[in-house]
Amino acid sequence: MNRAGQMVVGTLMLVALVPGAALGATYSSYYDCTPGRTTAIVVTNASDFATEAAYVLRVYDPDGQLLAEVSGGLAEYESTVLFLNEIIDEPGELSWGLAQIESSLLLQVATWIGELDKWVAVVNTTRFPLSTEDLGIAQQWYSINYASTGPRSTAITLINPNDEPVSGALYIFDATGAALDASGFTIEPHQLIYFLPEATYESSDKLWGLIDVRATRPILLVGEYFDEDTSLVDVEVIDSPYYLQNEAEG
Repeated sequence: MNRAGQMVVGTLMLVALVPGAALGATYSSYYDCTPGRTTAIVVTNASDFATEAAYVLRVYDPDGQLLAEVSGGLAEYESTVLFLNEIIDEPGELSWGLAQIESSLLLQVATWIGELDKWVAVVNTTRFPLSTEDLGIAQQWYSINYASTGPRSTAITLINPNDEPVSGALYIFDATGAALDASGFTIEPHQLIYFLPEATYESSDKLWGLIDVRATRPILLVGEYFDEDTSLVDVEVIDSPYYLQNEAEG
């Protein structure tokens, strides 16, 4: 399925980590190796532990199908870079979506995304987010800015990095605060949905502002920002909810 087919209406997330030689942790990232794009993931061992089985990288297509899997070792505080355009066999139109790294070490991970002649965005993570498994959390809320004014364009991607389906809703507002849409969604494991605002609404000087998303599980909310000549100017990956809604709130 290509991007147009996924129009229903990337950062990185650390799911669980204990310092040093830890229980398994999963880092989830957005990548883009479609024609004209390139992605590199830098993996650093941020601990005193060395192992020949430091990480496993898995790369998925938009339909959640595994495209590539590689593994490697790291010495203490050593870094390595994984060029996804070289790891994926014959990158093409379906070479974008979710990249995940699993490790028993304390890692620092950075994703570099760009065009073939320049890097455009770098997303780093060293965080230790709080687990919400036993907190009775019903919804997690994420938000991102968009602009679809003609000179500017934004593509929005929602990625499910979990092994279970995630459901939720996407709300889009224009610059005046008017609600333009409220669309429910369900995303299967490792899959995504793609939304281009100007494909649904006519571009105008008011078509910019807030996109608000609620989800039943952690997601990646990705914004790709384009200039008037369609060149990529930035990539934003939102992996942290700004609000956790508990079950009592409905």
